[in-house]
Amino acid sequence: MATSSNLTGTLRRSLLIKVISKPAPSKEDVNTVLELTASKVVESLQAQSMTLYLVEGGEIAFKQVYYSPTLWGTDKGKEVTFRDTSRKLLALKLPAGTGNVGKVIQTGEPLFFSGKGADAATLKKMDVGFEVNSMLTVPLKTNIVIGAIQVLNKEPSAGTGGAFTPKDLSVLIEVAEYSSTLIQRMLDPKFQLTPEDTAKFISKFTELPLVSKIDDVDIDEKLVEITGDAVIRRECIFPYKKTGTNSCSVLMTNPLDYAKRESFSQATEMSIDDVKVIPASLLEELLKKFFKTAAAPKAGEPAAEVDIDEVKDLIAGAYTEGGTGGEVKAADLESEDSAPIIQLTNRIIEDAYVSGASDIHIEPMEKDLIVRYRVDGMCAEKMRLPKQVAFAMVARLKIMCNLDISERRLPQDGRIVFKKFTKKNIDIDLRVATGPMNHGEKVVMRILDKAKSTLPLPQLGFSDSNLEKYRECVRQPYGMILHCGPTGSGKSMTLYAALAEINTPDVNIQTAEDPIEYTLPGLNQMQMNKQIGLDFQRALRCYLRMDPDIILVGEIRDKETAQIACEAALTGHLLVSTLHTNDAPSTVSRMGEMGIEPFNISAALVCVCAQRLLRRVCKNCKVKYKPEGREAEIIMKALELTEPPEIFKAAAGGCHVCGGNGYKGRVGIHELMVNCEEIVEAINKEVEVADLKRVCMKTGMKTMHQDSMLKVKMGLTTMEDALSNVPADMIAADGGEEAAEPKAKKHGH
Repeated sequence: MATSSNLTGTLRRSLLIKVISKPAPSKEDVNTVLELTASKVVESLQAQSMTLYLVEGGEIAFKQVYYSPTLWGTDKGKEVTFRDTSRKLLALKLPAGTGNVGKVIQTGEPLFFSGKGADAATLKKMDVGFEVNSMLTVPLKTNIVIGAIQVLNKEPSAGTGGAFTPKDLSVLIEVAEYSSTLIQRMLDPKFQLTPEDTAKFISKFTELPLVSKIDDVDIDEKLVEITGDAVIRRECIFPYKKTGTNSCSVLMTNPLDYAKRESFSQATEMSIDDVKVIPASLLEELLKKFFKTAAAPKAGEPAAEVDIDEVKDLIAGAYTEGGTGGEVKAADLESEDSAPIIQLTNRIIEDAYVSGASDIHIEPMEKDLIVRYRVDGMCAEKMRLPKQVAFAMVARLKIMCNLDISERRLPQDGRIVFKKFTKKNIDIDLRVATGPMNHGEKVVMRILDKAKSTLPLPQLGFSDSNLEKYRECVRQPYGMILHCGPTGSGKSMTLYAALAEINTPDVNIQTAEDPIEYTLPGLNQMQMNKQIGLDFQRALRCYLRMDPDIILVGEIRDKETAQIACEAALTGHLLVSTLHTNDAPSTVSRMGEMGIEPFNISAALVCVCAQRLLRRVCKNCKVKYKPEGREAEIIMKALELTEPPEIFKAAAGGCHVCGGNGYKGRVGIHELMVNCEEIVEAINKEVEVADLKRVCMKTGMKTMHQDSMLKVKMGLTTMEDALSNVPADMIAADGGEEAAEPKAKKHGH
């Protein structure tokens, strides 16, 4: 018997929203939607029997069959009979036009038979294994009729004597109406859902109110203004009414996205009390209505909301031949105090933040000023501006981070506290680096989102075995834990996640950072300041006199810091830090180059974790395939498989979810070298890095390449992205060598 009684309401709704946006639904997705529809019908009508039919190849196929336990009660023999009947029906197809169902499918009109009406005799003739007192049959139709739903008898507990009512007919017609479009969408990927249809389905299945026009809700404009464009766009949550001091009612396109709800609450410090469903198209209308282009502010004031394209066009137009012919002149746009320059600079930062960028690049070229964002590890050009804007924009950024605008020959570092320059609720800092290039000064800004919290360790991409080992390491009472990898490989996030796990009132954790990227309660965090001589060495010496249990050093950059860090690890403290090396074993060599004796390294070291971030293949549009040739050989060898598994690749052109990239988000890969007797012996003998790596692999270390292939097998990333970041291993654990896969394309981090 096919039934969805084992699915909870929440799970059913989650499944619905999960499959709604898939471009190419699988057979399982179709069955899920049919099961959801059948379950909804049984629940809404308290039906004793329900059958869902679909038209297939000119015939009528049984797709869902449900019998209520009240039909057999305690009679086990009857229960077996009904289950056998259900199995037989699900394998059966009827010729077109057969019976009442065939009539409904042909005419597209519903049927309502009652045991007390003129059709009572027809009901008596129905051979279904029990007495039929009432029947409803309605078509599933969009532009065509694709099937039908039939229910027989209401449950005795409904109190209607087993008979359906006209109200029941209306309910069934309504369920069939909004379900048929979704079922058609599952059967035919070319059949597109409108945002309004999608919102209607979500509203019905979540049983939350639907907002179909702006006038349906009274919007608190002050609340919207305080929340700000950036948060609303990023989370797709529109607050419209305050329900308490720290709570509000909101509009959402997907009310079951609890991650966004949590992120919204953290960013605004308001809990969500009440949710209404809104179509994506209507949400966009609201954003346009409430975040229009504002009048240009006076020089020095924070910029109000502006449209980035309008300001860009305004600036570009000033430099066209003859200018714009309006009030703005090219000369006005070459001053760091120009209102359009202030607006554009702020809007670039806001736009990058909303886009999820980690870095902003302002790059002067021979004829243009190029602005690029790094999103998910990939740099992409955002816009081109006239070259003459470069000086004013760089000067404006220098003013924001209090740098010397007259110094253009030397690199400078600074920091922007962005909330000082915007009225919006965007609490971010930017780490700024400037440098002289051949066509002018380049500026790179790293976005440090204060509202972003650290992720728990299990969400960082650790494999089960690596996670278990790493958790044991961070709970050691003393020693040194090092993370290595290039800039932007997630080292800091992993360290903070580890500290968050062991951060208890009885542990004194002190950190020395440059810059402080995340603020964690319970940690004593110190910001480095080179201008006054506060560096890692000085901070470490200070900390050793402050009774620490755990010390985090942002980075070990020189011999002095390395020596003090090693001493701290050998004298009863747990020290965690980062290094820039390619893999875990080469960290030992790097420490040796800094002047640390091998016996001190082996005695202090608890573990080394090398890591990278790979791009997550988009869950919505990824394409499954079976690898062949060199791809199959690489994954089979890395994971010791006898045959290649089915893996995924990014869809050409992507989809609306991933913005046409084929990838969305990133996942970590790790190479965890945990110290042991064999590794201590190898370090003390000062073996070559390649030999040390063999020893590590023999003692259970999985290389980054092996971990990347595991992520490929799990469907989290693609073979292309894995090999472009981490080539195949040249060294085998048995002492042999393998040919390395050449890098396809280096993705920056």
